[in-house]
Amino acid sequence: MTTFALFLTAAIIGAMSFFAFFVAPAAGRAGSSQTVLLLSRAVFPRAFDLFALLSALAALFSVLGGQAAGGSVLIIATCAFLWAGWRITPNLEQARDAARAGDQSALVEFRKARGQAVRANALQYVALFAACGFLSFG
Repeated sequence: MTTFALFLTAAIIGAMSFFAFFVAPAAGRAGSSQTVLLLSRAVFPRAFDLFALLSALAALFSVLGGQAAGGSVLIIATCAFLWAGWRITPNLEQARDAARAGDQSALVEFRKARGQAVRANALQYVALFAACGFLSFG
């Protein structure tokens, strides 16, 4: 059980890194800002949902394998993915749309949501790497 939890956790880290370092930059170079916006709105909410589901499964397998500490930090990762996908991303998109429509006050909301997105992403990585540590050496 613990091995499968570790595999899922490592797969999430790999997928997140692939999106961050390959997909997002390639999309930015390949298309117009409207195309990139459409792509990110189609992909990222579903990716957050998938990563949350995989984190929750990894937490379950962790606990079933006797690794409660690993399971606990994976629940934190799950919550961070849900926060990013269900709260931060919609706020970011709404603020971006309002700013493009000329609402200057929306820029403040956009910056706030962008900061939350960065913090959520950092929390996701820290929790996932901590889980790998607990699952590997715990």
